Order: sequence, then C-alpha cells, then structure tokens
Amino acid sequence: MRPVEERPAASPYGRLDTATHEYVISRPDTPTPWLNYLGQGGYGGIISNTAGGFSFDRDPRERRVTRYRYNAIPADQPGRYVYVRDQETGRFWSPSWQPVKRDVEGYECRHGPGYTRIRSALDGIESELLYFVPPGNADGSCPCELWVFRIRNAGPTARRLRAFSYAEFGYFDAVSDQQNLDWSQHIVSSGREDSVILASTRFRPTTSFLGASEPPVGWTGDREDFVGRCRDLASPIVVETGEPTNSGSPRGNEIGSLCHDFELGPGEERGLVYVLGLTDHPEEIAAVVARYREQAEVERAFEELRADWSAYLGRFAVATPDPEMTEMLSVWNQVQCRTTLNWSRFVSGYETGLGRGMGTRDSAQDTLGTMHSLPEQARRTLTRTWGLQFRDGHAWHQLFPLSGEGGPGLAAEFPTWPQWFSDDHLWLVLATCAYLRETGDLAYLEERVPWADGDDETVWGHMRRAIEFTLANRGPHGLPRAWFADWDDTLNINHGSGKAESVWCAMQFCRTVLDLAELCRHTGRFAEAVRFRDLHTEMAGLVNAVAWDGSWYARAFDDDGMPIGVAGEDRHRINLNPQTWSVIGEVAPRDRAEQALRSADQHLATPFGTALLWPPYDGGDERVRGTSTYPPGAKENGGIFCHANTWLIIAAAMLGRGDDAYVHYRRILPLARTDADLFRAEPYVCSQNICGPAHPQFGMARNAWLTGTAAWAFVAATQWILGIRPTFDGLRVAPVIPTSWPGFEARREFRGVTHEIRARREGPAGAVSLVVDGRPVQGTVVPLPPPGTTTVRVEVVVS
Repeated sequence: MRPVEERPAASPYGRLDTATHEYVISRPDTPTPWLNYLGQGGYGGIISNTAGGFSFDRDPRERRVTRYRYNAIPADQPGRYVYVRDQETGRFWSPSWQPVKRDVEGYECRHGPGYTRIRSALDGIESELLYFVPPGNADGSCPCELWVFRIRNAGPTARRLRAFSYAEFGYFDAVSDQQNLDWSQHIVSSGREDSVILASTRFRPTTSFLGASEPPVGWTGDREDFVGRCRDLASPIVVETGEPTNSGSPRGNEIGSLCHDFELGPGEERGLVYVLGLTDHPEEIAAVVARYREQAEVERAFEELRADWSAYLGRFAVATPDPEMTEMLSVWNQVQCRTTLNWSRFVSGYETGLGRGMGTRDSAQDTLGTMHSLPEQARRTLTRTWGLQFRDGHAWHQLFPLSGEGGPGLAAEFPTWPQWFSDDHLWLVLATCAYLRETGDLAYLEERVPWADGDDETVWGHMRRAIEFTLANRGPHGLPRAWFADWDDTLNINHGSGKAESVWCAMQFCRTVLDLAELCRHTGRFAEAVRFRDLHTEMAGLVNAVAWDGSWYARAFDDDGMPIGVAGEDRHRINLNPQTWSVIGEVAPRDRAEQALRSADQHLATPFGTALLWPPYDGGDERVRGTSTYPPGAKENGGIFCHANTWLIIAAAMLGRGDDAYVHYRRILPLARTDADLFRAEPYVCSQNICGPAHPQFGMARNAWLTGTAAWAFVAATQWILGIRPTFDGLRVAPVIPTSWPGFEARREFRGVTHEIRARREGPAGAVSLVVDGRPVQGTVVPLPPPGTTTVRVEVVVS
C-alpha cells in the first residue's frame, strides 16, 4: 500500500494522526464530549476526551459499574478521574482537565481503537493516563479496566505530590440505582481490603472494585465525605485539604478514591496502575489487582489489545486520492462498525443503556460492516437475533443481551398501537444473505434456531417464514402493511383500518427476494429461485402501478389509503428513501430511477447531506404521528439522516454515477467537516443525523457512534464506490469511482485469501476489466482461487 501524501483536514479542536491512526484532541473544551469506547463487547464503557463516562460489564442496564449523569450541569461527569495535589503549595489539578478544569499546559487526548490516552502538564509536573480494557478473559479472571497513570517531575527541584483517584460506583442494576433511591441508597456499602476499595450488597456477591498496583497511604469510600458539603467535583474537600477520610460508606453513594504519595526528584518519573471492575466472584479480586502490579503484565495486555485491533483492521485497507476517505475507511469507520456490532444502539452519549436494548433491525444491519473482518461474531449475532422471530414470521424489535429477553421496543410506549415493525424480519434475511456471500458458509442454513414463541426451525426455514409474513400482511394495494412503523420509527400511520401501507418496505421486500433468488440458484433450489423472482416482478409491478407520482415515488399510504410523499401534499411532498430503494430494490425502470434521483437532488440536497423529506411538518399531524412531533428540520422531520444518505450513495453508484456517489459521500464524511463549532459531534465517526435546512441549527450533527450509518457508510464506500463486494462465486471488483481519481489501491481479505487490488483509470466511460495474477478474466468477479492460495493480485482498469 503506498502512503497517502496529503494529510486529512484538521478541526480547531484536533486532527487525525495518520502515523498512529489516533484522533488527537488538542483542546479540552470540545463542543460536545468527544467519546471513545473501551472494551470489545464484554466489559467496557464510554470515555470522553476529558475522562468523563462510565463502565459496565456486558449489559449497561443489568451490570453497571460506575455512574454517569446524562444531560447534566456540569456536563460530562462523573468519570475516571485522578487528582494531583502539590503538597507544598496545596495547588491541585486533574491531568484530564475535568473535573477541576484548571488551565493545564500541553493538554492532549489521543483516542485510539479500544483505548484513550490523556496527557497534560502543570507547574513542571507532567502526567499521563492511559485507559483500556485488557482483551479477553480466557484465564478466568474477573473483567476489569486499567488506568495506567504516569507522573514526571520536569522541573529542577524535588517535588512532593499526592494523587487521588475517583470512580463513583453505582448499584449494578442501573434502573434501580437511578429510580428507586429509597431502596438502592440503603443496600450498597463500601469498604477496603488491602489496596482495594469494594462496593457491594449483603444479598448478592456482585462487587464493584477499584484497586491499585501500590498500597495507598489513605482512602475514601463515601462520595459526600470526599466532596464535602455544598461542593462539587471541581473542588472536593478531601483533595483541597489533602487528607483522605480512611473510611467507607455504610450506605448512600460509594466511590473508589485511593490516595498515593509521590516524591519525585528532578527528571524522575513514577507510575501507578488502577484496576476498576465488577465481578460475581469477589474472592478473585485480589489476584486480579496483584496481576497488574507487574509492569510487564500491563504492557503485555496493552500489546494484546493493539494486536487484536491491528488484525481486525488489517483485513481491509485502502489508499485513495482522498486522505479523509482513506483514513475513514481504513481505520475509524471500521472501529465504529465493530462498536455498533457490539452495542447496537444500547449505550452511547445519547442512549443511557437503560431501556433500548439491542435492536433487531439495528443488529442485522450492523453485521454488514463487519462480515469481512468478524464473520464468526456476525454469525453469532444473526443467530441470536433470529431467535427473536415468531412462528408467523414477524420479530421482536429488540432484546437485552444478558437475559435474551425480547420486546417491542419503542412500540411498548403505545400499547394500543401495533406492536411490531414492518421491516425487522426482512433485515435478518438481507443480513444472512450477506453473511453467506461473504463466507460461503452454506451449512448455516441448516442450523436450527428457536422461535420466540416456542419450537425451532432451520435458518432457511426462518428466512422463508419472514417472506411469508410480509406476503400474508398486505394492504389494499398489495403492498406490505405498515405496522407500528417501518425503518422510519416515527412514521406511525397504522391507526387500525388495515389500509396503511409502506411503499419503502415493498422496495425492501423486492431487494430481499432478489437476494434469496440468487441464494437459491447457488444452492440448487431452482424452483424457489423462480418463485422469488416472480415475487419481485409482482411487487415491483404493484409499486410502479400505484406509487409513481410522475417525478418520484410516494413514501407510503396512510390509514385512509391516501398517499404520503407526493407532489400534491402541503407537507412531506417527497421522501428520500423510496427514491433510493427504487434503485436498490431494482424496482424502477431506468428512466424512472434516473428521474427519482434527480428529484431527490433537486428537492432534498444540501451542502451537509440530503434531507429525508421536504417540506417538513410544522406542528403535530395525527396522520403521521411521530414524525410531526419533531420541529422542522430535526431528525426524521426533514433532518439529514446520514443513514439514509448512504443508500443514496449506493443508488447513484448502481446507476453508474460515480461523481454523484462521491459527492454524496463527501457531504456526510465527518472528517471532511472542519466547522467543529457548528458540527459539534465527533469528527472521526459517523453521526445518525444532522439538522436540516429548516432547523435553526442547520448543519449540527447528533447521535454519533451508535448508528446504522456506520455499517452502511462502509458498505457504500467499499462495495459500491470502490466496487469491492463479495459474491457466491468470488470477489467482485467493479469500481464506480469519480472521474477525477486516477485510481486507488486496496487490500481485502475474502474467505481467507488476501486480495491485493490496484485500480487505475484509463478513460472516462467507466467500463471495468480485470487481470488476476497476470491473466485477464471475463467480467468483474475474481474467481475463487485454488485451496492453499494466500494472496491474489488484481489489476483493475477503468476505461
């Protein structure tokens, strides 16, 4: 891979370090907390650029370790804090800036894959905190995270310093911790054993703990004792006086504050490792803390983490003429894809980890961005999610990971409305077909998976039942009925008449049966392949007969059978999704497909992306319910839904419009945004939505990290702009790159073989030819190589 010569653009608050692939934040006062995720789907948590955030073990609702106060003043507290106090002057600060917020020197936060490193200096004292979760628990140790603290005297005279840790424990049942204070404030207490502070109840062994690699000189286990009356975390009384209480908490609010002294000569440096965790086996805690007293063990754990991420990221890398796109696809988009696979939409800076759980539709789509790199985990995710399907073919909308409990999700808030969604079960089919194309693991079709309401069936049986559910639940036009909602959770148009239908879901169904027809041809189910093609022809014909409005496709039919998203409406005249999916689902004839995308561009395009609908609703409209609850330009009501924009990229590429596809991609590429005070969200990961043109904060992004934008942006860029996508017969390489590009290089693992791809442009037309290991091949599919092959070299000419 040749290096990219240009550097990605920097924002006023930070930049991407192309040598380390870390995002480097140079100011602590970012417009919003800029987050990272620790852990790999088991023990982990979120951490901000000033060490705010919290931890949990596998499930943030059922096994919360530390507290975090959402939407609070002061913002982004509490977190994983260390205070440093000069014992001569009494002056104190936090290396992470928060919570003291003293003007430290040389502040720098480096977010990397699975770790965060924050460093700063004050009064000649340099300090650094590295936060990470040791990968795996293969040795049976209880899950934990490490805070690796380094402190150095850069001055000419000896210094006496005292450090205080701060972790605010919560009762592991986070709902009770926040909502049943009369109980939860009485049942948890804290104490100390050796160099470890423990917080637990008397009736369960589950124990939160904070230990250190060196014995403390003191400790405090009660929040009120630590902070003091009428104070806050910026000036806690224990730090101000320098005197720990050396006592725990019999009830109330438990914390982990260990006190350590450092006497440093000029140029001297010391280190300390804090170990924070949660376990049901408190007898193991001492051994875990002792393990990380050894510096070599800490270094080994961090190197294992780096090696794991290197292996994950090494399965796909690219060098393009666009430095932001290169870095996004090679590193941070993939980091985000792994994070969404682990946590769906459960816990983020916007989701509290209490009620939403792991989404069915969300988890299915999240696998799409990780099939090439984590196929085994994708398979497990699909299997777990198939278990949410009922025997009639529909599926629960979400589940909680520890209990496996399924539920209707948002629909539960409106129990008189339909309690399932029109699209969940179809996403499972689409994701399973993608898994099979990637891996060739056709035996998966015969794996038996339970139904949510009893008994079991093969995966193939589940897939067929999903199709039958949609066919059995159609409205008067023959289109899929709208239940609580389809992909757009807020489009709640089913009020009980049986007339509400989703045009978009009909297009999703068309894509689904095409994928099934392809699978059937590959597996020798030829009669079923014909049936699925016929179902596509029938549904596409119905859509074209009833939903084409002259220049674009309608979005849906309401509870009275009237169209939504058509030119005659005062509000919501056009919607983006049916225009893009008319192409993706191969519903629209070519002329209509071209016109539908032109209409979307004419009515919906903005410099920050393409709005979901126009004009937005302005006030409550019972016809659509949820959408109209948002102000104009927010979220689904005329906002720029980045997730939906990725489908526009794909649709443009499918029509061979490479320049358009690239423009659409750049508009929502976060690394391309240098207006951080307007954009606000993290610039290194995709956001769910951006405020649209009707909103007073037009251009502001929200809901970064856990969004379907992550997987679909990766799919759109790698499989459709770069054109590298799996098929049952081999890896297809059919780029639809912008005319300004001279070419690109990529490395992509496919079924255990590394494909080294070099593409170059020799003409403007876009025709593609391949030379594989020195031999020309017909078409755009690289044939599956003989067993034992490790590397295939592909030369691509776009002419």
